[in-house]
Amino acid sequence: MGLKLYGLPVSTCTGRVVAVIEELGLEYELVPVDLSAGEHKRPAFMERNPFGQIPALKDGDLVLFGE
Repeated sequence: MGLKLYGLPVSTCTGRVVAVIEELGLEYELVPVDLSAGEHKRPAFMERNPFGQIPALKDGDLVLFGE
């Protein structure tokens, strides 16, 4: 599966992306990001979103994020 959504199911912003993905009928993997542990500010996540915010969407080499 190539499409990965990094975020939290309880996040409104993540939920909006999930709604669009579901509406399009795409297969995806929701990868939880532990905000309480500061995972969104660690280098591995900051490569996906330099603003350190969720969600981030990765499809192969393409990474999309908001600010």
